[in-house]
Amino acid sequence: MSVLDPYIPTASKPWNKERVIHLLRRMGMGATPVLINQGLSVDPSDFAETLLNGIKTRALPTPPVWANYDTAAYDAINNPDLKFDHRNELYDSIYTDMLNDGLRTKFFLFWHNHFVTELQVYDCNKYLWSYYNLLNKYCLGNFRQFVSDVGKNPAMLVYLNGNLNEVGKPNENYARELMELFTMGENNGYTQFDVVEVARALTGWKCNQYSCNDVTFNGSKFDNKNKTIFGKTGNWAYNDVINLIFTERQNQVAYYICRKIYTHFVSPVPNTEFIAELSKLFIQSAWELLPVFKALFKSDHFYDEVLIGAIIKNPIECFMDLSRMSGVSQTNLTERYGTFRYGASNIGMEIFNPINVAGWPGHHEWINENTLTQRWNYCRTIIGTLSNDKNRESLRQLAINLSTPNTNNPDLITSVLTLHFIGRAIDPSLHDAAVLYLKGDIPQNYFDDGTWNLSWNEAPFQIANLLVFLVKLPEYQLS
Repeated sequence: MSVLDPYIPTASKPWNKERVIHLLRRMGMGATPVLINQGLSVDPSDFAETLLNGIKTRALPTPPVWANYDTAAYDAINNPDLKFDHRNELYDSIYTDMLNDGLRTKFFLFWHNHFVTELQVYDCNKYLWSYYNLLNKYCLGNFRQFVSDVGKNPAMLVYLNGNLNEVGKPNENYARELMELFTMGENNGYTQFDVVEVARALTGWKCNQYSCNDVTFNGSKFDNKNKTIFGKTGNWAYNDVINLIFTERQNQVAYYICRKIYTHFVSPVPNTEFIAELSKLFIQSAWELLPVFKALFKSDHFYDEVLIGAIIKNPIECFMDLSRMSGVSQTNLTERYGTFRYGASNIGMEIFNPINVAGWPGHHEWINENTLTQRWNYCRTIIGTLSNDKNRESLRQLAINLSTPNTNNPDLITSVLTLHFIGRAIDPSLHDAAVLYLKGDIPQNYFDDGTWNLSWNEAPFQIANLLVFLVKLPEYQLS
């Protein structure tokens, strides 16, 4: 038996709505009613396989007209706001994608928080698009090639000063983070001497954030002398560094990356046995990420009860999960800037601007007494949209679909909506309180005699009232 053995449903560990939601939350930006039903109708391994293959084969984002605009192009247009308008277009497209699909976006955000850059540092839309496209291209691709390409990406060259790294005055910033954060982990198989020598080997790659020009290699800026990296001496250059890392330190790379994948997608508490087996698969797969993620999301271990709801949602997941689970059309959700973008940014998660080179630490760091109350307030804003004139019938229909034929039973309606939006049942005392929120101001006698049902005019507002209660529960903050 292997810890990577696939999940096979049993009576004690069934393939049910709880586990379907678990998979969709960890693999994407939350579930939708349609996806949940699709998942319940097929084998869990087939479902994970289909979803991951869909991400892998999906076309890359279409380049906008401004994808190659350099500084001169913007200057020629003479519109100081245009650069920021174009950035807003990209943000809007990302949040639209989250609402429509959300699967590849989860992986984009993961790698964005691994190969960190900050837009506020490089401040160039051309570089922004190049970086965004790169993360999407390799999110389930070959990790070795990913590492190779990201070091030559202009956003990274500027952010970690690779563009300043040249013979006679090597800059160690990228060399250090390449090993410490991007491939091997802190103090894990390299020395300060290796950092210096790797920096020398990476010299000569140039771009200029002020002109937003293309990346070029300037041979006159390259250190053309022998370097000693991991005890091996040669006139090493950029490609040699990548080769040395992935051959001389393959075990360190595989374990470090698989551990990071595990703590992000499975549990903040590492399972060393599982990670070790995943690491072996990573090496055997010649650094392809897709087999690693397939093994993870198909594994019996992934579906252990203790791992369901084991991770605190980040702000974007918190807002997206609520919106996507509602079944409301994304075209009717207008909070892309108001709540989704600025709300998340206000509580610590601004896309393209992580807090530092190490990225957002995540999990417990997302929650404190200030950010928690702001989460509640932003969720309440979203709930207001879900129950407005455009959307309330969708909210009503969701409740009817979940509770039929018992659409006049507030206890059952509360149970099914709780399971749907939280992903599991809640404590009986909390359930009783939730029922009262659903009932709202409707006199009890209408429930006692069965007169009330989900067709009442007030029903969508009652559902919204229940959601306001549910999003304040600690259980809702968990993925």
